[in-house]
Amino acid sequence: MGTSATQEASHKANVIASEGARQTALGVAKAAYNNTPAAWPAFDAAVKAADAAHLRAVIASATANGLNGPTQTLHDLIGVWA
Repeated sequence: MGTSATQEASHKANVIASEGARQTALGVAKAAYNNTPAAWPAFDAAVKAADAAHLRAVIASATANGLNGPTQTLHDLIGVWA
């Protein structure tokens, strides 16, 4: 059985909202980064955290709406499945 148009629309709205939050977090990380080698680890960690939070939100929305989420991508990024 497939998903309904309502489920797909809900998932799309959730993904768009999560991407907005990810972009905000990336902007904050970039503003704090001063382009020095010493600042790189914190910037890198902030970017990974923003990406992981976004992927978790996409996975949760997909699950709630009867779709498959990008669990392999999350595992590749941070080494965990959820």
